[in-house]
Amino acid sequence: MKLTFYKGDIPNFGDDLNNIMWDALLAPGFLDDNEDELFLGVGSILWDFLPKKPKKIVMGSGYGGYSGKPNVHDGSWDVAFVRGPRTAKALNLDPNLAITDAAILTRFMNLPAQTKKYKVSFMPHWESIPRGNWQSVCKQAGINYIDPTDPDVMRSLQAIQQTELLVTEAMHGAILADTLRVPWLALEPIFPRHRNKWFDWSESMSIDLKFNTTPSSSIKDFWSHKTGNQGMGNRSVQLGKLLSFTDSYFIDNAAEKLLMLAKSHGQMSSDNTFIDKSEMALEKLSQYCKINSL
Repeated sequence: MKLTFYKGDIPNFGDDLNNIMWDALLAPGFLDDNEDELFLGVGSILWDFLPKKPKKIVMGSGYGGYSGKPNVHDGSWDVAFVRGPRTAKALNLDPNLAITDAAILTRFMNLPAQTKKYKVSFMPHWESIPRGNWQSVCKQAGINYIDPTDPDVMRSLQAIQQTELLVTEAMHGAILADTLRVPWLALEPIFPRHRNKWFDWSESMSIDLKFNTTPSSSIKDFWSHKTGNQGMGNRSVQLGKLLSFTDSYFIDNAAEKLLMLAKSHGQMSSDNTFIDKSEMALEKLSQYCKINSL
């Protein structure tokens, strides 16, 4: 059974969590390179272009609208659970299968406790990094920057554990903060297509999601906000170079707004919901897989 998740040219925290979480939870040798069965874990990976023939085991994945809707009723799919009610509705699945995102199983990795080091940390969406100036913004604001493209996922998990409040544009930043019981503030993703999946997850955890406006850290961020486009094409790159003299203004403004947000109280699912949902996810996992003793 082959572990299947999104792999782009650039590392991404939420997707790359698959590499370490399943290795920690599943018995050695359970996952292999046999493509006759696919194991779908963390991520918005319920695509319509997955190969038709293999059996596909869905373990907490989501439908993010990044492709057409797959036909999960064609006989090749076995759905243990999905990320949330919006995925279940979109794919015409039993609402009881909408447990939550698979990343909640990080609870059972028995990560070492960490001492708090940062009052506030910030994690952008990975696609916002080439468009913006977020590392400079955080440096100016005195806020710890967590890079979602850092290939060392354990280092990012530890940084979240060491944080008292995580401000994040990345959904899996919020999911892992919630799982590690760290309060978080959600920044509305600049690119609109990334927003619906947040509600899919938050509704699964009975969280009344409160999006905060993401400040623009560059002229390209500003352009993306105004147009709804990703702001990463050739015209945007040329615009950014032509108007790079505006960077200091946007960095100053974004740093000020992050500092204002840092004064807010974060959100988090209730302890009861978190415990219930994580144990439901673990029970589903144990029904399908041989797991390590926890």
